[in-house]
Amino acid sequence: MPVPKDAPRPFERHPKHGSIAAKWTYRDAAGEVLGYACRFDRADGGKTYQPLTLFREDATGALKWKWKAWLDPRPLYGLDRLAARPTAPVVLCEGEKAADAIGELVPEYVGVTSPNGSKSAGKADWTALRGRNVVIWPDADTPGREYADAAARLILASGAASVALIEPPANAPEGWDAADALAEAWPQVRVLGLVAGARPLVRPEAASPSPKAPAASSEPATGESGKRGPGRPPWHDTLLALTADFELWHTPKKMTFASVPMPEGHRENWRLSSEAFSRHLSLKAFEDTGRIPSKAAIEETVRILEAKAIAYGPCRKEWLRVGQQGGNLYLDLGCDRWHAVEIAPGKTPRILESHNLPFVRPEGMLALPVPEFGSERGVEELRQFVNVSTETDFHLIVAWVLGAMRYASEYPLLILNGEQGTGKSTLSRILRSIFDPHAAEILAPPKEDLELFVLAQHTHLVVFDNLSKIEGWMSDGLCILATGGAKASRAMYTNDGLSILEAKRPVILNGIPSLADRPDLAQRSITVRLRPVPEEERITSEEIQRRWEDAAPRILGTFLEALSTGLKTVEDVKLDKLPRMAGFARFVVAAAPGLGLDGAALCDAYLANQNELADVAFDNSPVAVAVLAMMESVPGGEWIGTATQLLDALSHADVTTERTRNSFGWPKTPQLLGTQMVRAAPALRKRGIDARQRKSGNIVWEIRKA
Repeated sequence: MPVPKDAPRPFERHPKHGSIAAKWTYRDAAGEVLGYACRFDRADGGKTYQPLTLFREDATGALKWKWKAWLDPRPLYGLDRLAARPTAPVVLCEGEKAADAIGELVPEYVGVTSPNGSKSAGKADWTALRGRNVVIWPDADTPGREYADAAARLILASGAASVALIEPPANAPEGWDAADALAEAWPQVRVLGLVAGARPLVRPEAASPSPKAPAASSEPATGESGKRGPGRPPWHDTLLALTADFELWHTPKKMTFASVPMPEGHRENWRLSSEAFSRHLSLKAFEDTGRIPSKAAIEETVRILEAKAIAYGPCRKEWLRVGQQGGNLYLDLGCDRWHAVEIAPGKTPRILESHNLPFVRPEGMLALPVPEFGSERGVEELRQFVNVSTETDFHLIVAWVLGAMRYASEYPLLILNGEQGTGKSTLSRILRSIFDPHAAEILAPPKEDLELFVLAQHTHLVVFDNLSKIEGWMSDGLCILATGGAKASRAMYTNDGLSILEAKRPVILNGIPSLADRPDLAQRSITVRLRPVPEEERITSEEIQRRWEDAAPRILGTFLEALSTGLKTVEDVKLDKLPRMAGFARFVVAAAPGLGLDGAALCDAYLANQNELADVAFDNSPVAVAVLAMMESVPGGEWIGTATQLLDALSHADVTTERTRNSFGWPKTPQLLGTQMVRAAPALRKRGIDARQRKSGNIVWEIRKA
């Protein structure tokens, strides 16, 4: 019975063991006190436990506290928690401290224990667990296992819906329990994985309900609604059994996936949190049981699988359309059977009909044609679709495609310039179709940098159409995409969670004006100019599509063979002069012979294109032009001063016109000037002007003629 309000105060000391070192309060379902479990620390370093309960004397009716246990059957520790959360799963531990730890380790579960240690499982009242899903977390020792086995039999006999037994980690020390896991700061996902891996126990045929257990419900099972009838295992047990042959894994950013074997013999990689995975799980459940699991059951199962994927699954970097492993390149063909192409050094590429490569497929990815190898037409077959003015521009596009098809450390941007009617959008679609077709072929430019990085999560090739200009923030974002980087922002619905979007992608931009105006973007770009299409050469979009569908398999095969050539010889390529995107340049030189092209000439064309873009970027930088003009008249070819002094010097009428000073691109503050000087420094250096910052008390600029 609960302790009455007029009861005397409980003892603070034990006549033999001394002061109480720790005390746990046992409460009933309404939260009223039933008694205490107390711990005493001994002088030899050991511990002693004693129950403290209230008794009423028959003769006098007096209430007295005694160092004695409750009469059998004894109440569980955590009855108030069970009552507060009637549908929550339960973790049974050995000891009150371990039961309390469950609330911090896995808040989704209710932690309970029985009083008086490992030898007293048979004296506890387990009827409070009737209808509950129970997981037993035993201490890692022989008494702990014996307690778990005895408790499991009694809990099943009392009418629990299910009972499962955790296997402590193999390297756990003697007596290790949930409280130790909390002290070791186990992350929640690891604990969930341990709990999810608990071994379900089968209800014995002869098991009968405890005499104190209420009669079983006669409510019939209702399979159509997905509800569980008497004796039916909980949905998450059924669903987990259906996923037993799935391989769970996670990425370095803790995204979780399942490699799912399909009836056709191949495997597909699905993100566990995706709608596609939930649909597949629902279908398997319906086919296996004839019932449809609820949304809550699916979500609970997915959470368990995510915990297992992170705690026990291997860590892999996911691949989007392209990947690299063991010196080979791989291309996902995007077909229903998840076929991939393996490109090995110096060998004819081969199609893999079955593999365990970590390819993932966001929504919108389309299938590539089956490549045809050994085409006599070679890369020349692409020429009919590329409307450029010069042979050099055609070869630059070919080089860019080679670089973009790789799993690489850097990707130059391709900028397609041309007046209205030159087929910029059409060529963008064609180039995308070579190796990364997508439902969203070309996109309008993003409105913020976060949107840019979100788009890059869903496609290997990013294509933006009809740009009139590139804002500063977008230029910075494109530079990050070219060489790799991340965008971090606060995770939604959290106060301190961090969401990190990481990407490195090839990009196509098209527009009428020059788009690589800033020096840092120009260094990462290839710009090609398209010619106007004469009326007599124009054909319909339908005809272009028909021709492309015929040629695409051979063009894809030709580029894949060239990639094989590049892999074979790239380590032998030595360039006299390394451009900014040096890895790209080396690979293009190595792969060019596979297309019948001169690698050295192709590299020269790329360097010339970069120099041309650098000149354009220089001319579009009013600060760079002003510094060059100022240095023409500086005595001794050296100028030193602060950013404020430099802004005054550059703003002089002999150096910069009033129209330039009033333009949008002219820096209005020393701070803005400093930023623009850092961007202009590489372009100035190519013109013989060395501009550097130096800190000597104040930050000063040192500008010298080289």
